[in-house]
Amino acid sequence: MNLRKSFLTLIAIGLVSVGYTQTSSNQLLQKGWAELVKDNETEAFKHFWEANEKATKEKNTKDKADALFYLGICSYGSSLEKGLQFATQSLDQYKKLEKTNAEEAKLGRYKCLQLISTIYSRQKKYEDAKRLSMEVVTELQDKKDSTGTLGLAYSSLGSLFELENETKTSEKYFKLALEQFEKLNITAYLPTAYLKFGELAKQKNQRQSSLNYFKKALELGEKTENKQAQVHALIALGKWYMDFGNNLIVPENYLDKARIIAIPLTDKSFEIKTIEGLIELKKKQNDFLKVSQLQEEVIQIKDRFYSFEREQIVKSLEVQFEVSEKNRKLELISKEQEVSKLTNYLLITLLVLLILIFTILYLFLKRINKRDKQLLKTKEELVALMEEQKSLKEQQFHNDIEHKESQLSAVTIQMIEKNEILDEIKNIINKKAPYSESELKKLVSKYTIQDNNWRDFDHYFESVNKNFYTRLKQKYPDISSNDLKICALIKLNLSIKEMASILNISPDSVKTARHRLRKKLQLSTEENLTDFILTV
Repeated sequence: MNLRKSFLTLIAIGLVSVGYTQTSSNQLLQKGWAELVKDNETEAFKHFWEANEKATKEKNTKDKADALFYLGICSYGSSLEKGLQFATQSLDQYKKLEKTNAEEAKLGRYKCLQLISTIYSRQKKYEDAKRLSMEVVTELQDKKDSTGTLGLAYSSLGSLFELENETKTSEKYFKLALEQFEKLNITAYLPTAYLKFGELAKQKNQRQSSLNYFKKALELGEKTENKQAQVHALIALGKWYMDFGNNLIVPENYLDKARIIAIPLTDKSFEIKTIEGLIELKKKQNDFLKVSQLQEEVIQIKDRFYSFEREQIVKSLEVQFEVSEKNRKLELISKEQEVSKLTNYLLITLLVLLILIFTILYLFLKRINKRDKQLLKTKEELVALMEEQKSLKEQQFHNDIEHKESQLSAVTIQMIEKNEILDEIKNIINKKAPYSESELKKLVSKYTIQDNNWRDFDHYFESVNKNFYTRLKQKYPDISSNDLKICALIKLNLSIKEMASILNISPDSVKTARHRLRKKLQLSTEENLTDFILTV
């Protein structure tokens, strides 16, 4: 499961560096892309938004479509909803472009579809993502594509079929993606493709082949100065030597190097992955004190990462408001200059023909005064509307923050429980009691199966999924508390292996429990249990 999620992340990374780096005639878009490459998302968003405003004012459909597309790329990392909104708007603009530039419109449409597919994958809307990527493949596979969009669509499909455990189909698409990237020599995607083939070879126990792919990915990442690819390659090498190496020093060196590279990156998921790799290594070394320290670092990084997401949303709203205010002021100044020129002309005319046109001038000035009042009233209404819009955006922002805080509360509970375990272990060490390894395992197991954990889990689960348990109990009165636990874990889209780990039972027991649950829910053999639970 972690491998699949990691590869979906790699696809998303590839999307940002797609052939969308083609040079644009719009200097604002070029400036924005230059800032985005430097990982300076705030400045990039500002340039893209200015390009959008400029294109809107000039009624330039192509530049507006491009600007909205870049805004989607720039936004979906911090807000999937914003990214999807911009991508959809860009798709509408490319559709309007079909009348004047059909080829450009088609290419733009496929780029948007692949961007939306990537966003759907992050939202776990896998069927919708597959449908969009399949459409991209169908349209581009018989055409010459120099942007890499076709290769990315192949990669997306490979990952999506892998999630469905369709191994042969998945490998077919991964192979097509690699061939496409090597054919076009798109070095931005090749490390990702090599890493995937390395993982596939590792699953088949083809040790040397998988090691060669991982080293090839690292070499290409270093050559192109692709920091994100370097981190993933170093993590893969570390885990390879952890599984097949003779000692644990080599994988530790790889993981330490990956962490050094990951720390400066804006996307903190890379640093989290390196720490998780080190946690796995330290567990094998039985260094549980270091494991505890690393877990605490992960929690701290996630906390900072969520804060960063909120700041990015606020900054994007501020940028939109600032640019809109700037354009509004420029328009007002332009109108005032026009009025000033007209007034000066009338004054000169008045000096020359004062007696002849006094009556006409008086009526004209009266009309000007009336128009100014109407203009002032219009401006005041516009300001009121903008204030209302700002208020609505702030309310939406607060709602987003509350949602994030509800997610963070679960992490807080984990920290509390972990500290309780550490305190008890510390007391045992202070007493110098001669505990055996089996007794220490029992102590850890004690805290693994506590009912309090489930009560806390139920509390936060219900806070996100309102009345989930109540609806199930009302419709199926015979359902037991253990059945409800299984339903909750299915709702979280966990695998059988993950559910077995959480419930502290074997995977076969989970399968048996799922089978009994199907009977209680009165599901036919054609109905999918997971799909049914997700609709509750």
